[in-house]
Amino acid sequence: MVSTPELMAWTAVVTVIMLALAWLAERVPPLKTTISLVEDVLAALFLSAGLTVVMISVVTRYVFNNPLGWADEFARVFVAWGAMFGFSVALRERRHIGVDLLYTAVPDRVKHGMDLLANLIGLVFAAFMSVTGWKLIVFLKMLGLKSIYTDIPEWILQLIIPLGFLIFALQFALNLFDVVRGREPIHEEVAGV
Repeated sequence: MVSTPELMAWTAVVTVIMLALAWLAERVPPLKTTISLVEDVLAALFLSAGLTVVMISVVTRYVFNNPLGWADEFARVFVAWGAMFGFSVALRERRHIGVDLLYTAVPDRVKHGMDLLANLIGLVFAAFMSVTGWKLIVFLKMLGLKSIYTDIPEWILQLIIPLGFLIFALQFALNLFDVVRGREPIHEEVAGV
């Protein structure tokens, strides 16, 4: 079992590492571009693979009356991996859903503080989830559990939890630097909603 102080210490370490990496990416523009490209490619690759497996599964099940036992598991894993990378892309492009009732009613200085606080909380939360995700991976590896259909170790299938939240933490750190440098996030209003 992991103690709370240990989790908090590792969360702080991951947070500082993500801030350092974001700081470096701010100073080396090709690094920031590469991070964005990797997120885009991985999101597209995994989502496309998941949808392809779903399509193959539907055809084999309903056309050939021969369902593939492994297809559902692979589709679920590929879509989960694609979604985690896609969440980071959405965060980078400021496309996450937000409740802005209070945000639109406050002065710009308060909005700036709210943006700083929101990105800092997001960074720490994502770092915490990444750390606890790594603890889960270690635990699953220790147990030696394997997938029923594919015989793949369960820890490999669940690896997206720490990796996805690590990428998410990095994106929150990058956004935090954007806010600090005065590149305010875009807040779109949707009419009629």
